[in-house]
This record gives sequence, C-alpha cells and structure tokens, in this order.
Amino acid sequence: YHPDMDKPVCFIDTGSDGKLRVQQSALQILQQIQQPVVVVAVVGLYRTGKSYLMNRLAGKQSGFALGSTIESKTKGIWMWCVSHPTKAGTTLVLLDTEGLGDVDKGDPKHDTNIFSLAVLLSSTLVYNSRGTIDNKAVMDLQYVTELSECIKVKSSDEDADDSSEFVKFFPSFIWAVRDFTLELKIDGKDATEDEYLEFALKLKHGTSRSVIEYNFPRDCIQKFFPSRKCFTFPFPTAPENMSCLESLNSADISSEFLKVTDHFCQFVFHDSCVKRLKDGHTVTGRDPRVHEKFCCLYC
Repeated sequence: YHPDMDKPVCFIDTGSDGKLRVQQSALQILQQIQQPVVVVAVVGLYRTGKSYLMNRLAGKQSGFALGSTIESKTKGIWMWCVSHPTKAGTTLVLLDTEGLGDVDKGDPKHDTNIFSLAVLLSSTLVYNSRGTIDNKAVMDLQYVTELSECIKVKSSDEDADDSSEFVKFFPSFIWAVRDFTLELKIDGKDATEDEYLEFALKLKHGTSRSVIEYNFPRDCIQKFFPSRKCFTFPFPTAPENMSCLESLNSADISSEFLKVTDHFCQFVFHDSCVKRLKDGHTVTGRDPRVHEKFCCLYC
C-alpha cells in the first residue's frame, strides 16, 4: 500500500467536552500502512511558522495551513502521510501540531497534552521558535518539565521513577530557530549551531532557588532528549511578503533561508529513524499497540 495523500487530514481534535479525540478517518488511513513509519512532529509557540517546514518535508509548496494573521490556524494535530523520499519501503508521517501558548484556549493542560502526544507519537520532534535560544526561549519549553507527570511507563515497581526509561522510546530532538539574526559566537569565537544549542542548555552551578529554576528545564531537555540538533534560519523574505510565503517564487525568498531549509530537510530525511516502542519493536501504521497506547492516551 502506498499511502501518499494529496493533502493533510485532521488526526486529533478537541471534542465538545474539551478532551482530545482521534479522528476515525485518519486512523483508517494509518491502519492501511503496513510499512515501517518515520514520524516527524513539529511543536512550538503559535505563529512561528511551523507549518512551512512541514510542507517542505512533504515536498510541497502548500498543504498544512499557514496563518497570515495572529490567529492560530492549526487546531489539534494534523497528519500527512507520504512515501519516504530516501528510505525505500518506508512511510513518512508528518504531524503538524496546534500552536502552543495561545491564551484564548482556557485549559492550561491542553498544550501539555498536545506536546506529550507529539513526543509519544514521533521518532523526530522538531521544536520551532523565533529569535534566539535565550532563557525565555528555554522557559517557553516548559512542557518538557511536565512529561514525567503526564507519561508513565509500566513497571513492576509502582513507586519507581520511570523517567529514565523515556529515552528508550522518546524521539530525537531538533530545535529550529526562526528569524535568527545573531552571529554564531561563544566567548568571541565562532560556534556551530549545535554548539550554540548546547551552550544555551548548559547548567549553572549552585543550589539557590534561582539556579534550580534555571537548570530544571535544561536538565529535562538533556535527560529526555540526548540526541539533539539545532538549525538557525534567517528571515525568509521581506516583512511585507511574510503573509504569502507559501505562494512566493524562490527568487522572492532569501537564498540563505532556502539553503538552511534544504539542509534541514535532508537531515530529517537521512537521520530520522523509524518509530520504535520501548522494547525496540518497529512501528507500522496498523500497529494496534500504537493505537491503544498512544492515540488514546488522552482521549
């Protein structure tokens, strides 16, 4: 079965009772996929351009909705299944998630649930942000500190801390920094993007409350996502063209932005692994263990 879809479909939305629910039509598409799946999910604050990167991974100019206003366009989680461009016999499943941090949602746990689902479902998690990786950007990734409360691993010892087991099935982590304008330098010396990320995640020494609060999210990121990568994207185009990015010709988009985007896509294609469960089991779209354990986790 070749799962190529011409457009994304809603995978998980919110019911009238406020709970997340799986769309059966999307589940039926997944159940037809007998191949191993590479699952790439993108998360991040709303209005940061997440959908553009996912469209590029799908090899399309458009597909996932790009909002041109301050309103968040993506609700819940949307799914797009295509044949993997570099791995034969493998399906690439792209998940575009609802923007985090929208104060109009009302339910503070909603964002945490969306983030946790993206982590559980994906083999590669892309965190999309804007500007720089400063302390505010790290604190905006507060959802990672709540993973141990939301996700439990079955253990013979009910009182054991199972967070150490997460890395066995958690995804690799890519931090995509959009609209990056700084020089990549650390202590006056040129640095790589990965060195920039690791410097931002470096822990402080001390036991004061402020140091503990500073270190906590960084420690969680380091512990839960030992495989980390960073990409810094310059502004893609002139500000007046940002609202129509998906319809612009390549000549109207920054060549450096296109270069980084192509590098990002090639890295995802070549380095993202197939989705596996904690016991090493390779996941296919029809795997009932995924449907039971993941899709219905919060439903």
